[in-house]
Amino acid sequence: MPSVTPLPSSLPDPLLPPLTDDDFLVDLLAELTGEDVSAVQQRLEREQRDPGVTVREALAEWNLKPYVWHDSLSDFYHQTDAFLFETLIWNRNPVKNQMRQWIGEFLAHDVRGPARVLTFGDGLGIDSLYLAQAGHAVESFEVSEKCIRFAEALGERLEASLTFIEHQDRIAPASYDVVVCLDVLEHVPDPKAMVKQLAGYLKPGGRLIVHAPFWFIHPSVTTHLAANRTYSGDLGRLYRPEGFRPIDGQFFWSPIVLEKTTETSRRTAVPWSKRLSLTFGGLLLSVARIWNWPHLVIAGATLGSKKPAPHHTAGS
Repeated sequence: MPSVTPLPSSLPDPLLPPLTDDDFLVDLLAELTGEDVSAVQQRLEREQRDPGVTVREALAEWNLKPYVWHDSLSDFYHQTDAFLFETLIWNRNPVKNQMRQWIGEFLAHDVRGPARVLTFGDGLGIDSLYLAQAGHAVESFEVSEKCIRFAEALGERLEASLTFIEHQDRIAPASYDVVVCLDVLEHVPDPKAMVKQLAGYLKPGGRLIVHAPFWFIHPSVTTHLAANRTYSGDLGRLYRPEGFRPIDGQFFWSPIVLEKTTETSRRTAVPWSKRLSLTFGGLLLSVARIWNWPHLVIAGATLGSKKPAPHHTAGS
């Protein structure tokens, strides 16, 4: 991995400053959606009270069933503005910010200098901008045009160096030290094929950092595919065929770090305590393939703490 330029001595705040600037956020959303600021504020407040309502209603307008893949979903992801609201609320959530910070800390200890990072499906680009501010060379791929424009505006505000890749076929193969793919695989009709693609972007010995709550089939996330619950807690079918082995991560794989191994690459030593933690966490996640009610209860309790929706100053 790159080792010429040292990483910054401290990590940025995972709740990046634009996420705390309510007037900036509301004005930016109004610009991207073409709505006035009062309508934007109402949509954000509804999303805050009822997570997922914006995407649920947009799916209904498109006559698309929740939790089921349809080819029209590709156009839906590309064109709708609903994910601007859903992902903004999620990116201000303490759970999401803790995950973002964990990734920053992992990379700070795992690499000797700036890594070349691909963020795949980063939505509003918050994770990409955070890692760029942490000193890494970041390229970002996202399918939503409006999300890309949002991320570009944030990048300008932060004066962050970030490259956006507009077409997936322009992602350079075998060229990244790290691929970050958070909350994407549960949305796609063929997670195994996508993992194969992600593996192709990594150098030998590279890291795939992934969070994929396949078990989370809930009204707050109606574009999660019910058919993908079968992959919950599954390393064998998803990751091992592409040479991935787990080397780190949080207990419920939020996220999990996988190393791309080859016959010639040097394997990272993994402490037994970490192996046991990841294995046991995976076993508990695998229960959700059949029965995910306990997982939904826990998620409801942990995700309930949310930062208030952006509030636009009267008269501004």
